[in-house]
Amino acid sequence: GACTSIFHLAFHCVKGTTATTASLVAGAVVRDEQKQQADEKGITQKETTLIAQTSMQQAFITGTVISLFLLAFGTKCLNAMGIPKSSTLLFSSAFSYLNYRAVAAPAVVLLTASEGIFRGFGDVITPWKVSLVVAGLNLVLDPFCMFRKQTGMGMMGLGMGIKGAAVATSFSQLCGALLYGSLLLRKGVLRSNGEGGSIPKIAWKKLKQIVSRNSDDSAELKQKKRAIALTILRANAAMILKQGSLLLGWAYATSRATRMGHSIVAAHQMGLSIWMLFSYALDGISVAAQVLMAREYEELRIVEKNSDEKFAGQQKKVRSLSVYMMVASLIQGLIVSAAVLLLYKLQPSFILTNDPAVRTNLLQLFPHLSAQMTLVSATLVAEALTVGGGRFKWLAFGTTVSSLVAMTRLRLSTSLIGIWSGGIVSLFLGRLITALLAVLDMNGFIPRRKALVAEEEAA
Repeated sequence: GACTSIFHLAFHCVKGTTATTASLVAGAVVRDEQKQQADEKGITQKETTLIAQTSMQQAFITGTVISLFLLAFGTKCLNAMGIPKSSTLLFSSAFSYLNYRAVAAPAVVLLTASEGIFRGFGDVITPWKVSLVVAGLNLVLDPFCMFRKQTGMGMMGLGMGIKGAAVATSFSQLCGALLYGSLLLRKGVLRSNGEGGSIPKIAWKKLKQIVSRNSDDSAELKQKKRAIALTILRANAAMILKQGSLLLGWAYATSRATRMGHSIVAAHQMGLSIWMLFSYALDGISVAAQVLMAREYEELRIVEKNSDEKFAGQQKKVRSLSVYMMVASLIQGLIVSAAVLLLYKLQPSFILTNDPAVRTNLLQLFPHLSAQMTLVSATLVAEALTVGGGRFKWLAFGTTVSSLVAMTRLRLSTSLIGIWSGGIVSLFLGRLITALLAVLDMNGFIPRRKALVAEEEAA
């Protein structure tokens, strides 16, 4: 449990890499199409290739940093999670599990970046298939690595115990990263122009270039790569700040519930599990909103300086997409709110506990969970539109401020209902307001922002 929490914190902070990469790749697809139509030859290779390569490189570096940090400070991390070194048996098992899982950190971050690349191309089926492969492989390897028993074919399994579970998960994640890499190479996304040969040969060439820092790129292309790398770095930094502040808000809410007693924190955790289950279902439309907005908004940027008539037409498309997606988010949210309310009325035994105190607290929480689904749906879609428009700083600022406001409200909460109706609602309401302001800015409804942009262009 402690190790799971550590990895959740470590990897959830870089979860935004998927959204960042998807948005940048989707925009680059539009620019590449425009260049192809204009038959431009200039800067050698496609921008989608440059962004994909740079995203994968930064993902590998980020994963390596996480891996080294966990390997170097694993003991302190476990101590912070309540597993001291004095608890010999528990600490030994947890420390081994942490180390074996930490080795695969680069593969985990590469998985998130690769998923973003495919999303940017409008392909959500391939990530789904790769996820099934990784999950299926882990499902098969878990018992094989953990246990060892006699069968009709002799002794089967490695019998590694808890370390085997870590090895199985890490190996599955590594295979997933390699599968993604192979698919991207076959797709031609990671190949530079005119680069042929087998996949192992190309992979080896890329590795040698990274290690030696030698390449045949022109000065103009190197400058372009540096600009793209800086753009991706800034976007990822903003998303990491967003995810980090969001995690801090949730962690503080759980800590407040913990101080209120075991029945309160148990109901809080069960409510959070139900909330997460439905929020993941709500996130599907956000993927479509992000990719579509990234493409339409990039078209808007391209025609902005060329033709007033084309600009007006494209701006109308962006506004129409914004309204359509927000309306869809409200409809989706109301449907899911009704589904949660139905669960409250049915009270199925597989969701509710037999503990009377926990059951009572959870039932009191259900109407609030139901009402919040519409708010959550609107927030996720508004933020997806914001990411599609490249407004990463808006999300970082809005989530950070919202988390601080939510934590202030949480400090004043004296009940489980207060935590959810006060702190959690404040967190999502602040995020929604910020995202909507960003969407208004993208659609040209904030005069001060438009004047600022005009001054920057004039300069």
